[in-house]
Amino acid sequence: MQPKLSPAQKLEFNIPAKDDVGALGNRINAETKALHDQINAVVTMKFALALRNQKVYRQGLQAFYHIYRHIEIALEREMERDTEYAQMIKNIYQPVLCRTEPLRKDLFYFYEGHSEKYENPILPLQIEYAQHILESTKEKPYLLLAYMHVMYLALFAGVKLLNSQVMKSLKLFPKIKGQSRDDALRQGTNFFKLDVPDTEELRAVYKRDYELQTRNDLPENIKQEIVEESKFVFIMTGKIVKEIESHNIAKLQSNFNYQLKTNLHYVITAVLMISVCYFARNMVSHILLK
Repeated sequence: MQPKLSPAQKLEFNIPAKDDVGALGNRINAETKALHDQINAVVTMKFALALRNQKVYRQGLQAFYHIYRHIEIALEREMERDTEYAQMIKNIYQPVLCRTEPLRKDLFYFYEGHSEKYENPILPLQIEYAQHILESTKEKPYLLLAYMHVMYLALFAGVKLLNSQVMKSLKLFPKIKGQSRDDALRQGTNFFKLDVPDTEELRAVYKRDYELQTRNDLPENIKQEIVEESKFVFIMTGKIVKEIESHNIAKLQSNFNYQLKTNLHYVITAVLMISVCYFARNMVSHILLK
């Protein structure tokens, strides 16, 4: 594990102190702390359960694939424009942090090459959120700064923790003939890999650039909108995780009801057959006794 930056190194990278409320990133952290703690607890618990069920795990990957994919579509769209926000985003943007392709590789592995099963969102909230990301950031491109802070800084802390749990999971990966565990880890854990020699340095550079671009060049009303959008990001993440759970519960109930109806049909049929046989036997006995 790479050591955290020392205070001197943080100063060198121009990372604002945690109590520096002039830094937009710090304001986002402070004003979303309650939501962050709540959603983090939910995601951590659901993730632990997902590690026991390959289908649930890949549903989770799929949800985050759609989130990151649409954020990155919006980022690319804005950076192609000639605007003040486009330049600001370019100055913060780190291509190595993009998660669309790593998640696509993981999904290709877990869905065994059936891309039609994951390429487009299916669940209602995932569709709604994907549309919101594209539409809201087209109208207000500065809202991308909320996603750039919440979703990409989360990679540095969250990904390390989640990756260690995935690496320990024995039941998660498909059993493919001729494939070793190392092969499975290589093909199915791309989401958690940041292809840089020093992730702490990358994190410091990203935070520095975010701070430099957002401290003085954004009016207060825009900063407040970014903070509010950051809250929305946490809220939607929690809702999407819960939607997967609700979807699976409904599916289980549907399967149970189907099985119940099917079994009930067989029971009724069997009872009718027994009844017919019983009455037929009685009729034959009655005829023979005459």
